[in-house]
Amino acid sequence: MRGGTSTWEPVGRTVVGGVPLGAYAPAGPSGRRPAMAMLHGLEDGWQSWQPLAERFGDRFRTYAIDLPWHAGGSYAWRARATAAQWVDHALALVPDEVSVLVAHSMSANSILHWLVSDTARQVDAIVLLSPFYHVRSAPVDWAMFDQSLDQFRTVMKDGLRLRLGDRADRLGPDLVGLMDQKMLERVGPRGFLALFDTFISSSGMDLSANNVPTLVVGGSGDAGINGPRAEELARDLGAADVRIEDGLTHFCHAEQPDRVAELISAHLRRVPALSPAA
Repeated sequence: MRGGTSTWEPVGRTVVGGVPLGAYAPAGPSGRRPAMAMLHGLEDGWQSWQPLAERFGDRFRTYAIDLPWHAGGSYAWRARATAAQWVDHALALVPDEVSVLVAHSMSANSILHWLVSDTARQVDAIVLLSPFYHVRSAPVDWAMFDQSLDQFRTVMKDGLRLRLGDRADRLGPDLVGLMDQKMLERVGPRGFLALFDTFISSSGMDLSANNVPTLVVGGSGDAGINGPRAEELARDLGAADVRIEDGLTHFCHAEQPDRVAELISAHLRRVPALSPAA
């Protein structure tokens, strides 16, 4: 993973039920810029936000949260709090009032759960990158389970290669394949079930009351959000603008940060509280 040019530093840490969380931000004064909080996906890490965060440093004070579902972590967090509660714990680490909330994959699904919780706070804008959305008419059966498991394994392997960066070529396919196997063994059923549960329960929530301007971004080749899943989320989620584009990957925030930044910037310019004249 190639990070940005800024030096990042910890700005908040806590332990909830024995599970550590941390918040990081570029070093230096925050000024009067609004705060943008960034929440990573399953088996990822706060560092993955650096390429995208660099593109917003002139307008926002960016904060990347290290969540319980970071790469290499324990899945004990599932017994400690719900996905929505972990979002609350994450936002509590940000020393400024959060204006924009950006979340990827597992965290994007967690935000959907958070939006219908009793503790959701008001923010000016939300951006959901590569969520997994369940179409209500699709049966939750063993065929869906097996298909989702195959997709999960593919995404996990793609994420590992992204974190390895140029090292993947130097290590060679045999060693990287062994690393894939070890990672999937460590993540185990608990990791998959954590994501699968937030996926199949996503369409069971009433999201129509959401009044926060929300942008959903995904790739046309991403099975979790393309086609009818994107169409149903657009209908279900109030105040939503769903953009599915060719060329965007599941890890678009890290692999196509320029295009994702363009989409987010255009979205934020339409938010009254964040418009240049505001």
